[in-house]
Amino acid sequence: MRILPRSRRLFLATLALGLLAAQSLYAQTAAERAAEAGELVTLKGQKVLRLYGEDAKERGFAHGYYLASGIVEAMDDALKSLPFFTVEKFEKRLIPWSKDHFQWDAASVREFEGVFEGLCAKLSEKERVCPALGRAVTLDDIYAINVIADYYGPACSGFSAWGPLTEDGKVVYGRNLDFPIGPRAVGNQVLLANERLRGHEKEPKRRAWIGVGWPGLITVFTAMNEDGLVCCLHDATNVIKGGPKDGYVARGLLLRRMLEAIDPDECDPAAAAAKMAAERPAACGNLFHLAWPAAAAQKHKSTPSAVLEFDGTGREEAGAKAVSIRRMDERNYLVVTNHYCLRSKELECNRFAHITDDLAALARNNQKVDLAAARKLLIGGELPTAAHTVVFLPDSRTMHVAITRANFLSTRVAATAFSAKELLKRGNADKEK
Repeated sequence: MRILPRSRRLFLATLALGLLAAQSLYAQTAAERAAEAGELVTLKGQKVLRLYGEDAKERGFAHGYYLASGIVEAMDDALKSLPFFTVEKFEKRLIPWSKDHFQWDAASVREFEGVFEGLCAKLSEKERVCPALGRAVTLDDIYAINVIADYYGPACSGFSAWGPLTEDGKVVYGRNLDFPIGPRAVGNQVLLANERLRGHEKEPKRRAWIGVGWPGLITVFTAMNEDGLVCCLHDATNVIKGGPKDGYVARGLLLRRMLEAIDPDECDPAAAAAKMAAERPAACGNLFHLAWPAAAAQKHKSTPSAVLEFDGTGREEAGAKAVSIRRMDERNYLVVTNHYCLRSKELECNRFAHITDDLAALARNNQKVDLAAARKLLIGGELPTAAHTVVFLPDSRTMHVAITRANFLSTRVAATAFSAKELLKRGNADKEK
């Protein structure tokens, strides 16, 4: 057996130590890179992903790094849990659809790239394997899961109320998100806290917002911005996909951009949001339920809530309004489930009727819509696919969050209150016992 000279052995040993050090440095650098743009903490027993980097890609990296395992699990659960949805449909329909038929703005593209880079920095290729797919998660998969709600719509319900119906006339906004995603994915939901982006040559200024979401999604369906504008997504089930075949905006991204752009104190949020929704076609029927603080509504001499109704058809060039706005009337409340009230004939819906009748009964009996009453109203819209229930108080920038746990639906799980200030405060977390 040949024995290497001592100098050669020392060189190889030093080289090996250097390689180990480089690997350690790379892991440390990835962790430090993530920490510069965000943090994952536990607050009041709930996971909170805070993002505060000054570049969309870096925020995406922090997201992908901190929620890496959850991204793989969420994808696996979607493929296994969604009715009539298969791996073949995901591979042959959803992935090409998300890449070729949607228009993604530059910031979202960078954020997607960051999410995938963070995922790869945290997990090995073997750890990134999605069991349902039988392969490692790719960047194309990240795009695809962000349009699942455009392909497979949720069945949500909600209401907003103010004036004589509430204490001090403040706004109360309740929302159920229903989506058959599976129990593990429901449990993997996180609170999101996106800090204000000051803006620079690559990034426009964006308002801060808080909400509830899933690992891997840069799109959002339930959220409120720092100025008290709440916007939640509902599906309009009486409209089949139609309109143009490409150039779609992912509705969860559109909702997020509305939150990041609109200050309800400066304009009519419904009109501003409707203008944004009219810029790009949607792939399916949409109901965006908005609400904002009472003071802002009074300033603009309006009511503080509206529902935007829009879809892939009925664009301006067709001689129809791209977006219809349904506002509150003298009843001082607004109800939304999953059907249009303006763009087509109203459908019968038991959930819509239950919530509407319960609000009318409160008004007749001079009872106030407080937090407890709001939760009872949302039980009227309950479905077995409930993922989370949130009551927003826009005037105080507060949300009360309940997530489905085990066999208890979110409508019946005790809610936890979070203010925008505490969710956005860096380092704010539960103390270790």
